[in-house]
Amino acid sequence: MMPIIFKQYLRSLVLGIVVFFISSGALSQEDNDLQFHGFLSQAYLLSNGNNFYGDSLRGSTDYREMALTSTWRVTPALNFAGQLISRDAGSADNGDVNIDFLFADIKAIENDMSGLGFRIGRVRNAYGFYNDTRDVLFTRPSILMPQAVYFEGNGLRELLFASDGVQLYSYWDAEENSTTFNFTMGRNKSLSADVLKNLFGPSAAIIHTAEFKTPIFAQILHSRNGGDSKIAFSMLNVHLDLRSSSAAVADITLDATGYVISAQKNMATWTHTAEYSLITTDFRTSQGAQTTEIESAYIQTQYRVRPDIILTGRYEYIVLDRDLRNETDSHHLVVGARWTPTPNWIIDVDVYGIRGISGIPGVDNANNMPLDQRTEIFAVMLGYRF
Repeated sequence: MMPIIFKQYLRSLVLGIVVFFISSGALSQEDNDLQFHGFLSQAYLLSNGNNFYGDSLRGSTDYREMALTSTWRVTPALNFAGQLISRDAGSADNGDVNIDFLFADIKAIENDMSGLGFRIGRVRNAYGFYNDTRDVLFTRPSILMPQAVYFEGNGLRELLFASDGVQLYSYWDAEENSTTFNFTMGRNKSLSADVLKNLFGPSAAIIHTAEFKTPIFAQILHSRNGGDSKIAFSMLNVHLDLRSSSAAVADITLDATGYVISAQKNMATWTHTAEYSLITTDFRTSQGAQTTEIESAYIQTQYRVRPDIILTGRYEYIVLDRDLRNETDSHHLVVGARWTPTPNWIIDVDVYGIRGISGIPGVDNANNMPLDQRTEIFAVMLGYRF
């Protein structure tokens, strides 16, 4: 056990040292078109009922994120971007240093009012308002993402955040409004044992191999008056092929199609956000098929007491099966405060009240089954960016 923990901290330490040297100017940038940025964040979580990201029932620091991001503008029409990340989130993420995204951005058409381009490589998926920036504490609304849309506690980030493939994007600007469009088609990829454990819990033991096939993500987003009002429609379509290691269980397929409707209103001191999600899953085995509709939504309000202090309140409603609404529903209430004393530093303090089991990481509670129907979480997170 100790060697595993030591290796996790060593990986995080190496990336942290690189981030420190770059942020302190030890690595110079001879060309202004080559830029480095990054962030570090560390959380403390204390819960009752269930664990969340480590042994939070006794207090957990097993939630940290470190990343180093680079952009290189080769020509006005060609850019490269990439990010290395180390993310430790209890048993859902192990702190390995991975390539989060890495792509070439080719602008095919661009003028004062519109543009069209392609990104090739590991590209970020536009899905809802927050998916493609979900790792940066400064750009998400709270320490934990809204479970209702982004499945934060279920360990699905690897499937949702980025795809290896091609992304088409375009934009159209007018005097008072702007519209953007993203369409991503990903390649097939094998899923790791950790992802399978997050998805299927103890049942993952019978899965020998799993392949995530041709994921498709698309989004159209319209904003007015410089972002005062925003609406978006997002969709995903994914397919899983699972090969069983048990002769008694035939191969399994899982198809999922999801939609998210998003709306946001920004005012002088208030920001109101709402998102609604509907995901239809089709689970097939040799013993038959089962179709399930997962419905969820949240409404969120943020109040800027001062430019550096924001208060947040959010209510989330999640139904894991619309045919069994009263038996599979969960309710999440979130209140929090954010202080940004400087542009580079941030501290968040959140309290989460959860009724139901949706979003609770099963992999963090393997020894606490069945899951408790009530969970409260106190969370503090400190973040730095450059």
